[in-house]
Amino acid sequence: MKKTNLALASLSLLTLISANPLHSADVGTVNLSLPINLTSGSSKMVGVFLARPVEAKGELNAAVTSGATTFEAYGSNFFSGFTAASESGTAEYAPASDNLFVVEFTSGPYTGLIKQVSSFSGSIATVKGALPALDAGTRFVLRKDHTLASLFGDGASISLQTGSSTANSDVISVLDSQGVMKRYFYEGGRGWRSELNRGVSGANRANVRVSLGTGFVIAPKATKTIYLAGEYRGTRSRITIPGSAAIVANPYPVSVTLQNSGLADYLSKDASAANADSLRFLEGGRYVPYHHTGTKFVKSVNGGGIDVGTSKTLQQGDAFLIQPSVGKDVAFAPQYLTK
Repeated sequence: MKKTNLALASLSLLTLISANPLHSADVGTVNLSLPINLTSGSSKMVGVFLARPVEAKGELNAAVTSGATTFEAYGSNFFSGFTAASESGTAEYAPASDNLFVVEFTSGPYTGLIKQVSSFSGSIATVKGALPALDAGTRFVLRKDHTLASLFGDGASISLQTGSSTANSDVISVLDSQGVMKRYFYEGGRGWRSELNRGVSGANRANVRVSLGTGFVIAPKATKTIYLAGEYRGTRSRITIPGSAAIVANPYPVSVTLQNSGLADYLSKDASAANADSLRFLEGGRYVPYHHTGTKFVKSVNGGGIDVGTSKTLQQGDAFLIQPSVGKDVAFAPQYLTK
């Protein structure tokens, strides 16, 4: 399996060294505050790779068959202290609570796999999408997932420019489960609102999920720096991409080239862009497509491509949009961090 060696000379706040990057349970964790530099009038795609605190640690009571959507934790009523908020139908756009969870598997061949949890019952958890084959005893951690409020605050703690509409506020765009960008802003005096449903009658959108390992697009009204905080997990990030589209975060606290990211191992490749997974980067206000030909990453042009060699880089805090030919898991190379 590939490793990515990342120089951390410029990252004085992180001193994390792992002798075995595949087992995050053996790796110390640190909390980071990631600066995101924004320019007035220039939209930016931002990755969410810093996690909320661990709510519970456990291990699988029984093996999981490939394709299953549930797993059983060791211990009676392991999940009795948790209640997953509904995201069914319109609740996806206004969850009733902050109780949106992800499970991350922290041992075995699928270390770093993140799955959104849709429900709990006793010691059984149901996830969104299919699970791979997992052995009994595989370790996992449970976390609350990120929301608009957990990332940017709510009420007096809001870190964004607020206003009466998207015309005078910072705008956050989140990809929904159907692959459609939904735009939200913080309406002064009222809270998080959809651009289409604001004012006193507008629904509360504070708990809209912005899942760990994915990201969002921000359109700032002014040049400034905002900060995203959370736990740096220090392991591979593997997330499930639906057949529609998803935003994928750079999981490293430093930059990485596409060539060295390890992503190519998970992509559908073809000389023609029409038959390959499309990676779209926000460049100069437009989404520019890239794909892998089977031998290299290229900027997609006229069905073929222009070789980008080692020049295409995901910076710290960056993200990209992936439009896959079929739904799949994607992962970056395991992180082996050195000073």
